Amino acid sequence: MLRRAWFLTALAVLPLSALTIWAVVRPPGTVVSRVGAGPREPGEIAVRAYTWGFSPRVIRVDPGAAVRFAVVSDDLRHGFAINELGVNLQLVPGQEGRSPSVTVNLPPGRYTIQCSVFCGLGHASMKATLVVGDPGPSPGQVLPWLVSAVSLAAVAAFAVVTRVRRRHDGEAA
Repeated sequence: MLRRAWFLTALAVLPLSALTIWAVVRPPGTVVSRVGAGPREPGEIAVRAYTWGFSPRVIRVDPGAAVRFAVVSDDLRHGFAINELGVNLQLVPGQEGRSPSVTVNLPPGRYTIQCSVFCGLGHASMKATLVVGDPGPSPGQVLPWLVSAVSLAAVAAFAVVTRVRRRHDGEAA
């Protein structure tokens, strides 16, 4: 009976935790916006700021590309800062903030986009990522996916073991 309770708990909790990881972290390959190299005409990247988040969450830019950010806050005063590029916009709800054109002269890698105006309890988690070039996957992106896959495999293995034991116990009786 204890095995069944443990199994049912694992069956409920582990898939829900995996779905939570997938909803919060999103797949490592999720890229919503991309700007190619071209220093003559800056590519414009539209960004939406909302309570404790940015959309898109990942912006991919080629090294040497000229870009301009057009950011709109949906709800509160927010900031939009990419320290490595010297971009820091102060956002007023409903009004578009535009950065000057900047050339992305950064080595390939991941750079944090963050809110630079305190906007409440979730302010510290209000971040997005600027991906320059092709830096490859980082351990922080892969680990949640591995953990959730191992969790689902553990639930499946436990189900198989429980089923085999039930059959074996039924034959022995």
